[in-house]
Amino acid sequence: MRVPCYTYDMQDATLIPDDLEACQQQLRGCLATHGQLQRVYQELVETCMGLQAGQEKLRQERDELQLTVQRLLHQLYGRRSERRKDAAGQQRLCFGEEEALPADLTVISAATDEEIIAEYLVRRRRRRAQPRSEQLPEHLERRTERIEPQLPAGVKREDCEPLGVDIVETLQFDRAQVWVRRIEYPKYKLPLAALSGHVEPDAAGEPLVGGAPVDVDAGSPDAHTAPAVADVPAELTVTTEPDVVLDRSAVRQEQPEVKPQPSANTPPVSPHAPGAASPPIVERHGIIQAPREPALCPGGRYGFGVAAEVLFSKFVLHVPLYRQQDMWAQSGWSPSRATLGQIVATSAELFVPLAELFRQRVLSSPVLGTDDSPITLLTPGVGAGSRQARFWLYRGRETAPYNVFAFTDSRERAGPDQFLENFTGTLTGDCYSGYVNIEKVTRGRIRFAACLAHARRKVFDARELQPLLSSQLLAVIGELYDIEDRAAALDDARRLALRQRESVPTMARLWAVLESPTALQVLPKNRFAEALAYLRNHWDAFQLYLQDGRLPIDNNEVEREMRRVALARKNWLFVGSEDAGDRTATILSVVSSAHRHDLDVWAYLHDALEQLARGTRDLASLLPDVWKAAHPEHVRTFREQEKENRAAERRYRRAARRQAARTSATPAD
Repeated sequence: MRVPCYTYDMQDATLIPDDLEACQQQLRGCLATHGQLQRVYQELVETCMGLQAGQEKLRQERDELQLTVQRLLHQLYGRRSERRKDAAGQQRLCFGEEEALPADLTVISAATDEEIIAEYLVRRRRRRAQPRSEQLPEHLERRTERIEPQLPAGVKREDCEPLGVDIVETLQFDRAQVWVRRIEYPKYKLPLAALSGHVEPDAAGEPLVGGAPVDVDAGSPDAHTAPAVADVPAELTVTTEPDVVLDRSAVRQEQPEVKPQPSANTPPVSPHAPGAASPPIVERHGIIQAPREPALCPGGRYGFGVAAEVLFSKFVLHVPLYRQQDMWAQSGWSPSRATLGQIVATSAELFVPLAELFRQRVLSSPVLGTDDSPITLLTPGVGAGSRQARFWLYRGRETAPYNVFAFTDSRERAGPDQFLENFTGTLTGDCYSGYVNIEKVTRGRIRFAACLAHARRKVFDARELQPLLSSQLLAVIGELYDIEDRAAALDDARRLALRQRESVPTMARLWAVLESPTALQVLPKNRFAEALAYLRNHWDAFQLYLQDGRLPIDNNEVEREMRRVALARKNWLFVGSEDAGDRTATILSVVSSAHRHDLDVWAYLHDALEQLARGTRDLASLLPDVWKAAHPEHVRTFREQEKENRAAERRYRRAARRQAARTSATPAD
């Protein structure tokens, strides 16, 4: 907008009109110009203020983007630990609630920390003082080679005096070898005298157990009762068709298993082979043959060792099937990807009853931890060809130490609701929308306890926005975890008493920080405000663990186990169908539960597959904790030792931090 502007030189008196009317007219023009200039000035001020506000907003957005870039770079290349390192000499923050704590609490805690530190330092010195054993494990096979020295010309070895032998042991590795197990099932025709008068040449027979008739097909009009055969062992079975093995699982439950004694002309049978304990088959015309051994799939083409290796490679080492083809080719067998997929599918079908037992035991637990992780589900011909599905983990506590995975094609609450429809107790996890109102939806049947580690992580990730306030929050949460360190070795009742005595006042201090004027003045549209809102909105769920000694303070154990899905997702990328997702969840349940108990997963898979293929009814013997007690030779003891060392180091690190905080808080003399 252009404004007429009148400029006058005050030194030039001739510019001032002499008559009054001209002066008034000139003054009115100056006033009009001044008003216009005032309006322009106001517009410029408002524009400037808008630009400054926009600049401030852009600066905040820039800072947010820089923090986001730093966070993403940290996720890619930085340390994943959320451990805080307090500055040297940092004083302990006072929140005005210390008078509520017992006077001797600091003394007790200091004495406990000194004991923890001393115990860890002694253990570390002993471990470092122990000489490293350079000998290889004694149980490994030794293949001895003897390399004689080359003697001088004319000297015989017999003339030399032996002084000893230097032994050098070198660990070697042979490529995995596949081999074909060839099983022969010879047929014999019984003498007529053994069948005379009892089995007609073309008559259909029935199985006989201990001389008593057993109905093969009660609904068949051809079924009839055959009398006991005089000179034929009672455990022999008569069938109507050659080369057909009857299912004798129901018979074995009623009668004790009888082992037939081989004659002198019978080829030797491995004592571990099921054929050694299975009754033979008598076919029509008196032809006798041993029953077929149970197999993974019809025809028995692939053994249980092959299936165990395929499952171990894919679900423990996370090697996809197309890379397993190269692994098997090195051993001399080149399977197709479809063959390996069929082995996985057949194994999953065998594991269904065992996984169902896991589910029943876990749902009977009063406390259940849960978490979920995304996975790509292929949907050929539908939409974009894929969508995001979910794997859910449900982890039982001490009374049901098993992990159960479930697969759903979305993150809708229908999946968890269906799984938990028979569960009564407390569910721990993150504040997923399907869980926060679960107590109302289930009418009190299920309570929800929130994971404090999630809240701490949100504060930790946004600590740059509010350094002082985040330090206060993290310090109080750290005190809660220090209390849990001491409560870990206690039973449920004593743990609850400790929490009521010490954790309840500490949680009150945490709430005081959340409601402090500094926290209430945080701008609502940033990540730190979201962290504060997360704590405030779910405060009751965060406090629930204070009312039950069985509840954990966080859900970290479940989250660590979900890393199995994250590692798998990086390797085999997707699941090909919903059925494949269900099969994967079944196998992950078995593998994860075995790994939880530090088992040799390959040996466990091999034995479980074989027992399930035999039709075992004793599924409880295949529970990982029960199997562990029965097979101590297949326990990874070094994993147990690693867990103990990590726990001791964690206790030492926290005790040292607490001790340093007390030292810095003590006033100097």
